[in-house]
Amino acid sequence: MALKILYLAVFFLSFIELCIYFEITSNKINKNYLILFVTTIISNFGYSMLTFASSLEAAMCGDLLSYIGSIFTIMFMLVVVVDMCGKKFYIPLRLTLLAVSVIISIIFATTRDTNLFFDHPYMVQEHGISLVKYSMGPVMLFYMVYLAVINLSAIGIVIHTILTKRRVSKTGLKILLCVLICGTLLYVIPLAFGASINLMPFIYVSMETFFMYISSRASIYDIPGNLMSVYNSRDGYGYIAFDSKKRFLGCDDFAVCIFPELADISIDSTIPASCKQIYEGLHYKDENWNWDENCNKDFRILTDERAVIATIHPIASKFGKVGYLIELRDDTEQQNYIKGINTYNKELTRLVGEKTRQVTDMQDSIIKGMAIMVESRDNSTGGHILRTSDCIQIFADELLKNKILPQITSNFCKLLIKAAPMHDLGKISVDDSILRKPGKFSPAEYEEMKKHAAEGAKIVKKILHDTQDKDFERIAVNVAHYHHEKWNGEGYPEHLKGEEIPLEARIMALADVFDALVSKRCYKDAKSFDEAFEIIQNDLGKHFDPVIGKAFIECRTLLEAYYSSTVHEI
Repeated sequence: MALKILYLAVFFLSFIELCIYFEITSNKINKNYLILFVTTIISNFGYSMLTFASSLEAAMCGDLLSYIGSIFTIMFMLVVVVDMCGKKFYIPLRLTLLAVSVIISIIFATTRDTNLFFDHPYMVQEHGISLVKYSMGPVMLFYMVYLAVINLSAIGIVIHTILTKRRVSKTGLKILLCVLICGTLLYVIPLAFGASINLMPFIYVSMETFFMYISSRASIYDIPGNLMSVYNSRDGYGYIAFDSKKRFLGCDDFAVCIFPELADISIDSTIPASCKQIYEGLHYKDENWNWDENCNKDFRILTDERAVIATIHPIASKFGKVGYLIELRDDTEQQNYIKGINTYNKELTRLVGEKTRQVTDMQDSIIKGMAIMVESRDNSTGGHILRTSDCIQIFADELLKNKILPQITSNFCKLLIKAAPMHDLGKISVDDSILRKPGKFSPAEYEEMKKHAAEGAKIVKKILHDTQDKDFERIAVNVAHYHHEKWNGEGYPEHLKGEEIPLEARIMALADVFDALVSKRCYKDAKSFDEAFEIIQNDLGKHFDPVIGKAFIECRTLLEAYYSSTVHEI
């Protein structure tokens, strides 16, 4: 008797779980979950009916009903598992499984006449419950294989999802995997040992409990629903809905605040011509302003008290466009703020310009400071950064004044002067034992030192990656990368030749070499101005660009005056 009551309790428990499912998912019921719960009730009712049967006919009815419920329960369990794993259950496959389930169910229902499912049934009493014993028919084996394939497919899909997918709840899937495996074992083990008690109703109830838990958490994962909830809770936001023929479908309280006439308009009716504010604000009958053409574009609505930004969104279904949702956003405070800003526009412009200059000066100081910090590691180039920067400024002014090349503009010169201190930043990557060596480099050390050009380009590019001035970034990277290239292609690191070398790098090369020539280093004395300019003159067309190199030589008076007033010993 105790087992009978237990099976009956399981049936009522499955029914209670269906009711609870309705309560927790009343806003958004999943049809696959619903069918799964219903088929489970049918199956558990069949098991309960079987255990209480007092005749063979009643027992067979309960037994067959449990089989029919089970086959659909297992099928929709697979559908729900596929859905939980975020995979697609293609319609042809789903229809095929449904057709197979229906055919097997029909065979179940007619087995007394066909003997395809079982033959020679008889009723027995075991452990206080009624059971039907029979000889298995040919379809029984097919039924068992069918259940095994579906169950193993579900387990395989869950395992594959856990191992490969990220945007799923792996905790939930692991619990589901345990439920599936335990359910399979609880079905197979008693069957293998010939046990009379069927544990499937208990497995189904456990599975229902898990899916009910998942359903209770569905709202947490419902991002569109959560966004809509947040949207509805925000002040200053509203909507008006229309169907595809511009018939009014409804609105919220904020929309009524903007257009009070909406409170008197009936659902499924067009906006009457007397509502001029709606007509004009929404361009309701404006022949020159088409809603479809202006979908997802903002437009303004101004009333006596409010300023509103409106956006028309198309409402679509799988069959096409079915209507429009006009989103309303209160912009009154922003507009009042803008009016206040306009009052002080000139003062703000001045302040912004001043702050911009301060930020620019700060950036220049930081860049120059970084360059000087890197140079402090080098025993052989004391003051080189500052002198070459000043030299570039003198040279750039001369190039601009004499209009040597059309590419040399005022902005180009300004950016080049700003970039000049960064030309040797790559030395930060050179080992101290080489950089601080008090003498000439060995061939191997020189090759290591030469790497500073390419490394410098990488460093400068990282430093200036987020700058808004991409021209400055390009010039600074080129100066660092190519200032050791030579006009005849014998420089480094890329062996560029002639005008392949960026203009800014050709200009930097002259200032860099000139400073090296007239400055004292630990491994050499400073050369005289005559010697330095003679070397540059002889290297025009070989090391240096002959056009801008000639212009550099013409700056001799200014350069001599600057270097004569500068102490450039290491």
